[in-house]
Amino acid sequence: MLEKALKIVEDRVSGSSQISLNLLNFLEKILPYEGRPEDTAEMLCELYKMALRRRSMVSPVNLVWIIKESYRLSLESGEPGASLRTIVANVKRMYVEALGSAVRGAERLLERCDKVLTLSKSSQVSATLKRLHRLEVRVLAGWPLMDGVSAQNELVKAGVKARLFPDLSIYEALEDVDAVFLGCDAVLTDGSAVNRSGSKMAAAAARELGVRVIVIGDSTKLDVNRLWEPEEWSLTIEGNSVEFQVFEKIGSEKVSEYVFEFGSSTPLDVVARAQREVTVTWPRRAAGLE
Repeated sequence: MLEKALKIVEDRVSGSSQISLNLLNFLEKILPYEGRPEDTAEMLCELYKMALRRRSMVSPVNLVWIIKESYRLSLESGEPGASLRTIVANVKRMYVEALGSAVRGAERLLERCDKVLTLSKSSQVSATLKRLHRLEVRVLAGWPLMDGVSAQNELVKAGVKARLFPDLSIYEALEDVDAVFLGCDAVLTDGSAVNRSGSKMAAAAARELGVRVIVIGDSTKLDVNRLWEPEEWSLTIEGNSVEFQVFEKIGSEKVSEYVFEFGSSTPLDVVARAQREVTVTWPRRAAGLE
């Protein structure tokens, strides 16, 4: 079971939100729901250690921690506790609701925009932009992974007017743009966003030109336990080795606002709210204590 879960977490094609959903779907089907509480608690600890093997992906780590913490709270509540099956189902439902709420919030933020720039391939970014067909979307190609090409193709198929730009044409791509709209793989406790390499360049250029940088995420993206670490990839292109950090930090001063499931605000305000959501509200709700 742990090997299969690790393969899901180590997926290098899907974004962090899709990986998290894939992991929750897998756990809902495969977790052994019957057994001694101490055995179940030990199994959840092993599952958490597995998730920690890829610390660049914060949501899977937090979601497993929430399941583990919810199970502990359920056992300690002194009342008939929620079963592990119920806890996993609750966490999945809450996560899906959080993703949807953030998308609807981002739609409201962008509905008055005419042109936006994005990069990489984020399921939340794509879901938002597909709701806004009148927008002109500009997408950076994202060399060497070329994930921006994949994102642009997906948007065009959905009827969105999306135009591809080379990464080096960042200033041309930003001309007359109302906002830079990015997903994220993590949010650090200082308010920094972590996203695909190239995001820092886009955010810095946007700040220089006075363009808003909006980052969409959800509470599970917050690195509450300060576990995040960078991840280096190596690719061979025409016989040449290319090594790079696939995710990079965007300082909070470059982020105009985050939009999470509970609304949009400045980086530090969102961090404070998300901290309580992950460490208190989500575990108690999943255990049926709120």
